[in-house]
Amino acid sequence: MIKLKSIFVLILVIVLFVEANAQSTSSYTRYGLGDVQYSYSARSLSMGHSGSALLNKDYVEIFNPASWSGLSRTRIEFSFVYNGLLLSNNSESKFYGDGDFKGFTFAFPVSQDNGVGVAMGVVPYSRLNYSVVLKDLDEGSNVGPYTSTYEGKGGLSKIFIGSSVKVPADIILGATLDYYFGNLKYNSKIEFSNSTVFPSEYELRYGPTGFGTTVGLISPDLSGMLNSETISDVRLSLSGNLISKLNADTSLTTRSSSIIDSVGTGETKMEVPFRINAGLSITLSEKYILVLDYFFQPWTEFKLNNVKQKNLKDAHKISTGFEYRPKKKLGASYWEQIMFRAGLSFEKSQYTFNGNEVDQYSAFAGFSLPLSPENTFDFAFEYSMRGTTENNLLKENFFRFNLGISFGDIWFLRYEK
Repeated sequence: MIKLKSIFVLILVIVLFVEANAQSTSSYTRYGLGDVQYSYSARSLSMGHSGSALLNKDYVEIFNPASWSGLSRTRIEFSFVYNGLLLSNNSESKFYGDGDFKGFTFAFPVSQDNGVGVAMGVVPYSRLNYSVVLKDLDEGSNVGPYTSTYEGKGGLSKIFIGSSVKVPADIILGATLDYYFGNLKYNSKIEFSNSTVFPSEYELRYGPTGFGTTVGLISPDLSGMLNSETISDVRLSLSGNLISKLNADTSLTTRSSSIIDSVGTGETKMEVPFRINAGLSITLSEKYILVLDYFFQPWTEFKLNNVKQKNLKDAHKISTGFEYRPKKKLGASYWEQIMFRAGLSFEKSQYTFNGNEVDQYSAFAGFSLPLSPENTFDFAFEYSMRGTTENNLLKENFFRFNLGISFGDIWFLRYEK
């Protein structure tokens, strides 16, 4: 069992990490809901955000709820991330960084024979966090130079609970009930060099809430069809994420040097497009795992107040990952129990500007250090490149470091006496 002292330390770490959150910058996240968070855990990040076809005995993944069928222990997992961003245009570069609490999950097996596992948690769905400052502007101004600042912060998160079950033909199904909530804040400010002219500021907020679901399936083991002694497990998967029309509370506030005025409040609808994920997993010699995933989300269908955004297009992503998982054996040394991972991905993101598409290339790596036979510290690193400095666009180089903590124990299981 996890000691009370350990839980207290974890809560303290979470609070400190969240409080350390600072400003990072990516102006592309101004559109839609910002950057989509494909997964929350260090393990899936280090494999390139892939692994939807895996049956996970000792991890809780959110790609596909059917994966919980493989759970063998009750699991509690936390995830934290440090985001670094080197942002460049034609004339200069600047580095930004922040820390964030990525999510929490809790899962347990109900019936291993019937593939019934239950999971719940709080994880991010999207994130926006940008700040753009345009200095010494004076075109068309009768009052002299001025500085414009555009900022955005927030995102969409979800609370989920779901289960898996094995049906005839060894097909595994899974589904969740999701509750979405968030806060999207957009701020625009103008400050004048002329001290006799008062600055002005506008703040627009959306607070979307609503329900959705994630459904998925994983095929039975297909390795027998290949007649290979090396390949020990092969599975295919398909999952989809559907979100109902979200109710979004809105407010528009203006500020000057001495006046704060709420111009208007109301409620509108936000339509988030569905997402489809197809996956393949291959296990070699029971310790090498290869995974491949494809994601599709038609962001051209995103609507806010029944209006589409012209800077959004359909998003496609393909990811591949590798994991070395040593067999558990008595007498193995600490170093012989370490798991290693790597991944690559290519994404045609949802952003487009004046006909210029914004593509992203990413490389991932990571490893897991055992705390005990069922508990691990998971580390992951990501390096991504997105955009270009041509055509007045921005080039982004991401550096992400993810720390995951996964605890496993025997809870709720009954044994014959």
